[in-house]
Amino acid sequence: MGDTLIIGVLLLILIIAFFLMYLMNVRIKQLEAELRLVRSRMALTDDELTRLAHDIEDFKRLKI
Repeated sequence: MGDTLIIGVLLLILIIAFFLMYLMNVRIKQLEAELRLVRSRMALTDDELTRLAHDIEDFKRLKI
């Protein structure tokens, strides 16, 4: 009787642990997708970066 109860409790704990791992995996996939979206929005090409640096230099040369 005692052994059966311990086995049942351990199986329940194991099932809960697997379910939590599944939920964490789903959340990781969501965060990866969100990270890809944010990276695509923030990506600067080399031309944009060069143009930005040039505009900053031009702005520094202005005497206000």
